Amino acid sequence: MITPKEKASQLLFDIQVRTGCVKSSKKTPVRLMQMRDKLIASFVVDEIIELYEFHAISDPNNKRVIDTLNYFDEVKQEIKKL
Repeated sequence: MITPKEKASQLLFDIQVRTGCVKSSKKTPVRLMQMRDKLIASFVVDEIIELYEFHAISDPNNKRVIDTLNYFDEVKQEIKKL
């Protein structure tokens, strides 16, 4: 499993590639695109966290669910640092 920091970077890069914003657009400053991409990445991770929270409530003794939830909490923190 990759570290939360690596996952955050990978997720952000994947978003940039899929939105075609790896390079700067003349109309949109790079900083603005980075902020937008971080918001998208945070939204995606929030959705994953919400799903795992539902499973954690349903089965609070499931260590794998709790570990995954904690992992994505860390990924979200790493996205903020990027």
